[in-house]
Amino acid sequence: MATIKDKTNKSGGVRQFLAARWQAFRAWQEHPVTFRMDESEHVCNNCGHTFTGNYCPVCSQSARHGRITWLAIWQGIGQLWGIDNRSALFTLWQLLLRPGYLVRDFISGKRQVSYPPVKLLFILAAVVALVQYFFPVPVEEPSHVGYKYIDYAFDWMNSHQNIGELLTGCIFILPTWLLFRKAPGYPNHTIPEGFFLQVYIAILSYIIQAPFPPANPFVIIITLLYSYVTYKQLFGYSYWQTLWRWTICSVLSFATLLMIIIMAIIADALYR
Repeated sequence: MATIKDKTNKSGGVRQFLAARWQAFRAWQEHPVTFRMDESEHVCNNCGHTFTGNYCPVCSQSARHGRITWLAIWQGIGQLWGIDNRSALFTLWQLLLRPGYLVRDFISGKRQVSYPPVKLLFILAAVVALVQYFFPVPVEEPSHVGYKYIDYAFDWMNSHQNIGELLTGCIFILPTWLLFRKAPGYPNHTIPEGFFLQVYIAILSYIIQAPFPPANPFVIIITLLYSYVTYKQLFGYSYWQTLWRWTICSVLSFATLLMIIIMAIIADALYR
């Protein structure tokens, strides 16, 4: 029979293993990609210049580009759908596991770690539309509130979910700038950077909500939690400081949305 000492040692070993795995995961979150320089010599197939490195210093063509092969065909097709050196799939993987760090990398200038976010949002919409075309899922007709402009806006956003997520997120840009511009993890946050923050959050919301019916309460909670985690990782405040700032930011944003809805109701009443 195992002694108490053996069990204690075993549980301690498990804790150490899990702690080491967690530290490795945290290190990956901070630095997911390492770059290496190719030290071999190449002759550029475009301009004929002899060089050492990954790219020709004269014309910027990659050292990997040569004669067309079956691999080149696959790479050409993959680039259309974001499966290349800045893989869309890898970007989505990062967005799920390190959302705030990915946003920080991109807006601070580390563009090679991420597929272009606006392009990714529309490619994702195309993929989802293609899947839904071949595997249609019955969806309930959206309920109408009886006001023409609001009903039209909701119908349009339901049929253009990716753009709808982005437009809704844009309401958060100004409150985010007001509340997080002096953050310790990313000081001097700007409004243009806030736009790309909301693009990434729109992508997150879209991939979380796309497989489910609209207004699913569980999915909405998961989306809000991801938004909070993104702000926490990006701006570097403590959990509590992030929470109250993020809550106020959300309240201000939804108040703005409510004002837009009220204005639409007034406009509908005036022009009936």
